[in-house]
Amino acid sequence: MFKKTLLLSAIIASGMTLSGCVIHVGGDNADHDGANLSSVLGGFDIRDGRVISDVSTVNGGIDIGNNVTAEDLETVNGGIELGDNVNIRSAEVVNGDIEAGENLRVAEDIETVNGDVLLGRFAEIGDDIETVNGDISLKESVVRGNVETVNGDITLKENTLVGGDIVYEDTHGDWNWESSVPTLRIDASSNVEGMIILHREVKLDIENDALLSKVKRQYSDE
Repeated sequence: MFKKTLLLSAIIASGMTLSGCVIHVGGDNADHDGANLSSVLGGFDIRDGRVISDVSTVNGGIDIGNNVTAEDLETVNGGIELGDNVNIRSAEVVNGDIEAGENLRVAEDIETVNGDVLLGRFAEIGDDIETVNGDISLKESVVRGNVETVNGDITLKENTLVGGDIVYEDTHGDWNWESSVPTLRIDASSNVEGMIILHREVKLDIENDALLSKVKRQYSDE
């Protein structure tokens, strides 16, 4: 699922490497505008209206205010919180959630391993949303690519549109953990333009009967 190596190369190559508890970027100090920001032992608090480049940390969260523009956001142990009207290129987390307010714009992917993806209304995602052990919740949103998980629940409601496929990956192989059966919920107002591909058992709560014809079970019931 994950096509990029998280974080380490970004930290080494970053134009600004910091450490500490929480690094505040904003207020009257515009020195960080347009900069790459990275930390090993600390998180970032990006104030409203800032324009920055990449933000990466190992042990810390990333808190993005309203009306912020950024590039790639990456953390290992910490969540990413995004305010309203945020524009980013991508967001990746290993252990932590990704949460957003309204009107999020993501040019590429959102990815987590052990964490949920919880987006507010009117989000637009240019490519995929992917988790391993994390739920995905979308409302009044558009995902141009796929929505993929292994063990998480997926909820689409309030006129959400997925332009690609919904995919539940196999629990075997690299991600072979015991798990309960996840649930896919799609309300009557939401739609999936691609297929619903199941490589594992999934509980289906799909209100639109037309979408049931798109379900492809590619696993054995035995």
